[in-house]
Amino acid sequence: MQLYSLDLVIMKSTLFSIGFRPFFLMATLFSAVLMALWVFYYVMSLPLKPFDYYSSITWHAHEMIFGYGMAVVAGFLLTAIRNWTRMQTVSGYKLMLLVLAWVLGRAAPFMLYQPWLIALIDMLFLPILAVFIAIPLIKAGNKRNYFVIGMVALMAILNLLMHLDKLDVVQNTATIAYKTAFYIIIALIIVMAGRVFPMFSQNGVPVRYQVVKHSLVERLIMPSYFAFMISLLFIGSALLTTITAVVAAIIHTIRLKGWYNKQIWQVPLVWILHVGYLFLIVGFIMTAVSQHLPSLYFLAFHAFSVGVFGIITIGMMARVSVGHTGRDLHSPPKILNPVFVLMVLAVIIRVFVPIFAQSLYQVTVVVSGSLWILAFALFITSYAKILLSPRKPES
Repeated sequence: MQLYSLDLVIMKSTLFSIGFRPFFLMATLFSAVLMALWVFYYVMSLPLKPFDYYSSITWHAHEMIFGYGMAVVAGFLLTAIRNWTRMQTVSGYKLMLLVLAWVLGRAAPFMLYQPWLIALIDMLFLPILAVFIAIPLIKAGNKRNYFVIGMVALMAILNLLMHLDKLDVVQNTATIAYKTAFYIIIALIIVMAGRVFPMFSQNGVPVRYQVVKHSLVERLIMPSYFAFMISLLFIGSALLTTITAVVAAIIHTIRLKGWYNKQIWQVPLVWILHVGYLFLIVGFIMTAVSQHLPSLYFLAFHAFSVGVFGIITIGMMARVSVGHTGRDLHSPPKILNPVFVLMVLAVIIRVFVPIFAQSLYQVTVVVSGSLWILAFALFITSYAKILLSPRKPES
């Protein structure tokens, strides 16, 4: 009887009513804590418990991608799939257990010493998520979006490859696994941007305008991106990577220009998405240049990671959280402008300052990381209440 009552309480809980609420909350908190730990390690060079299992770089990459990144993806997909299928996605105690699987994966390297157990616990989350997103999509016959099932399943396989490397079952798979996983998340961002950014842009400004879409560009968006990704990660040809990066930059520039209207700068929930997408183009260009100036490689990578991944995920969490809780998208929390400015500054300092002042490289890592921490800390102070409060009634 008591167990039944507990299930009922969880089912009626606002936090576990829909996927974006707990996952955006946990992702934001975790992002700030993760970056704080990374900056602390970088400054002090003191060992952290996870480094008993991961190397420092591998832990940072793994947790940003499979921890923070996949929490945001989970929250977004579990919310979007409900809209796509008109069917309820996982909620209540099942959603709570899914979140718990994610939390345990983050905590395991700090709490456990058995490598195989750390790996096993961390690998629980993604297969369960794949099942929970597959059920409504398959029931509804929503074939257009079956690709997200495959994407989450592939992420689970890549996570497995990272752990198999850490367990010495296979050799030299961890780095290629997390880089592949990262660029797959960027691919998902590109797909979802094409679906929602034009609508968010033209409907979000004071005077509605019509975005321009080029059918040829839209057909080339993903082939050009995957050509770039495959060349960069698996072929390793400097010439081919340069060509595919330049082609991708041109195609995405045309796409972004078609979405643009000067009114976007009046609306934080819109301009942040455009700026994030702009850094995608910057990432392509810098990657092309880095094929001939290898010192720019990590700066180019962080144009994608801090610029695209960081900015667009926080921008999407900000918009989805406001829109799906019944709040006015034209009057979002006032904290957003400073939060978004801090994120843009974090990218500029991390990506551009070292080009002109290489001696300040370590300083830029710390300053950029600190700006990221501050941005996410400010974000959660405002958005925790939104994520924990019931949906506002329709007016």
